[in-house]
Amino acid sequence: MALPRILIAVPLIAAGAFLPAAGSAPAKAPAGAVGMGHEVFTTGTVRIHVGDTLKFVNDSRYMHIIGPGRDGTLTETDGDPMHRRVLMPSNGDYTTPPFAVPGTYYITCSMHPDMTVKVVVTD
Repeated sequence: MALPRILIAVPLIAAGAFLPAAGSAPAKAPAGAVGMGHEVFTTGTVRIHVGDTLKFVNDSRYMHIIGPGRDGTLTETDGDPMHRRVLMPSNGDYTTPPFAVPGTYYITCSMHPDMTVKVVVTD
C-alpha cells in the first residue's frame, strides 16, 4: 500500500520552514533596510516619512511570513499600505508600497510571534 502524498509533503514543508538551509551564510541587509534574524527583526522601531517605503531583507537562514499586525497575528490596519502576507525565503527581500498616512504601524511575522517591528510614519 502506497503512502498518501500528504504524509510525505507535510514533514518536508515543516523542515523547510524551521530548519536552516545548508550552505554559506546569507548576505547581511544593506543600510536602510530592516534585516531579519531567526526570530527577530534587526530593529524594534523604524521612523520614516509620509511617502517613504520600507525594505525588508531576510538575512537569516529561516523562512518568514510577514504582514501587518502584532505578536504573530496578521491584521490589516487603516492607512497601512501593506495589505497582504509576504513569504520571505532566505535571501529574499520585499519593499512595501509608500506609507501615505502618518501614524504608527506594526509589521509582524506569523511564524515567529516575538518578531514585530514598529513603524512610525511622520509628515
